[in-house]
Amino acid sequence: MPAAPARPAFLTQYAPTRFRRAITPFSRVPVTARMGESWHVAAERAGSRRVLVDRPADIDLDGPTDRSYAEWAAMVDQAAGWLREAGVRPWDRVAILKANHLDVALLGCAAARLGAIPAMLAWTHSPEVARALLSRLEKPFLVTDRTQLTACRLDAATCATLTARTISIDASEGRPDVVALDDLRGAAAAPVQLRAAEEPMVITHTSGTTGIPKLVMHSAQTIHSLALVEAERWPLLALRAADTMAYCDPFCHQRMATALAAMATATPRMLMLSQPQSPRLKQLLLDNPPTVVETLPNIYLAWEGLARDDTRPFHNVRVYINSFDAIHTRTIRTFLDATDRRLPIWVQSWSQSEAGAIVIRPYLRSSVRRRGHRPAPTQLLGWPVPFLSRIRAVDPDTGAKVPRGHLGLIEIAQPGRSLAYVGEQERHDLKRDGWWWNTGDLGVINRFGAVRLVDREIDRIPGASALELEDVLLDRLPRTTEVVILAVDGMPPVPVISTANNDPLEDAEWATAVADLPPLAKPVHLSWADFPRTATWKIRRIALREQLFSGTSAIGAGRWT
Repeated sequence: MPAAPARPAFLTQYAPTRFRRAITPFSRVPVTARMGESWHVAAERAGSRRVLVDRPADIDLDGPTDRSYAEWAAMVDQAAGWLREAGVRPWDRVAILKANHLDVALLGCAAARLGAIPAMLAWTHSPEVARALLSRLEKPFLVTDRTQLTACRLDAATCATLTARTISIDASEGRPDVVALDDLRGAAAAPVQLRAAEEPMVITHTSGTTGIPKLVMHSAQTIHSLALVEAERWPLLALRAADTMAYCDPFCHQRMATALAAMATATPRMLMLSQPQSPRLKQLLLDNPPTVVETLPNIYLAWEGLARDDTRPFHNVRVYINSFDAIHTRTIRTFLDATDRRLPIWVQSWSQSEAGAIVIRPYLRSSVRRRGHRPAPTQLLGWPVPFLSRIRAVDPDTGAKVPRGHLGLIEIAQPGRSLAYVGEQERHDLKRDGWWWNTGDLGVINRFGAVRLVDREIDRIPGASALELEDVLLDRLPRTTEVVILAVDGMPPVPVISTANNDPLEDAEWATAVADLPPLAKPVHLSWADFPRTATWKIRRIALREQLFSGTSAIGAGRWT
């Protein structure tokens, strides 16, 4: 019998991290953070509770869109059998590169159930990016679809070079090198071989706003530590079994791993949305009125029209959550006005794939009452989690800590930091200083310990903040659907805007909006669809700058991106 292939170095040589079981001795903690058992634990606790999706799973196109926790757990078991039949064994990497849907996470859970390491990749990659990520995984199994095989130019020679085996979930006509998922159906049940809690468990990737995304590796212990914030019984905010949660984050993201831990712990009714611009979205929300909503800042921005709709699909929401990045003031105001609840709360969580929630801040209606105000209230992102995290600002050039009230690179120290950047460990090491983690973001920590985010270091604008200017202009110009301030070396900051129905802004309207702002270049008007975006709907600013001003560079160094 041939010897098992050597395990790649990145699975055995990675950065130290810290585990934390609970925030306080009285805290609610995740019942599990192991992806391979998350659905099964949820099924044991609330087997009949429903989880709805907005379209059938790609791995079960004839199946229902409404299943119980127990039925989704059974699908994970089936998928584990398929993967084992295809040859997946413990420590293998299983790259999942397919259309966005909950089944991306189901396949990830199935791989983890076998003791393999799922690597969940976005469906938006160019051929160059997809090949780079597959190469870093060192011959993974690849689960994909025809669309990705074509879009990423994964021909037979490329798959032979980069993957151990390629499985297509929809078909493999004309590709004898590709295994069709249909040929694996009916496979025997697979043995459960979960990785130890401290071992690598899952690989996801960063958004990739500045280039090829970084592959971020976590263990069950790091995911548990990051999920403490979501499992905690925060007054008024805690996720409850009685909640209906509408969730619309990309299912390939690290956020999904912590969401599964929170789901298994609180067992709410879930509405898992894969298509934020689906024509079915409004009716789904009306038929299943959510009490909790979580999605990305730019998806909320795109949903503002839906929030103003006379049918009021968000009328029952008590808590809105936005993760990843800063949110716009206008957006918070719009959604808090869209609910009939007496005291709805908006929770802003500034977070990263590598370190989870960095700081958190709640908002009430009164927090965002003022329009077009400077500084934008949403720039004050909030505070580190009490009893769990510490934060500081350091000089970008020397690394020395700067006093409160001074601009610096924000660093965070908390349990659950990622283990590695797969294939780029030197980049991970550059961002570590003991237990401190350099976020790559410039900000100011005020005397009360709250962080005011200024900009990504690579996007910095001397004497100003792109984030602030974008927020203020969106609030002052209600017809705008996107505002991006580009930092371009040798030029004033360049506003790039889109508007409802692509209607142009009047010169007088623009002049009034920018009268008290720092000097800006003449605005560039684009269609909303022409902004290059990541799978997390972030604007790819480097790509946008190259699209509009080819050959120019940013002002920041980008050393910590």
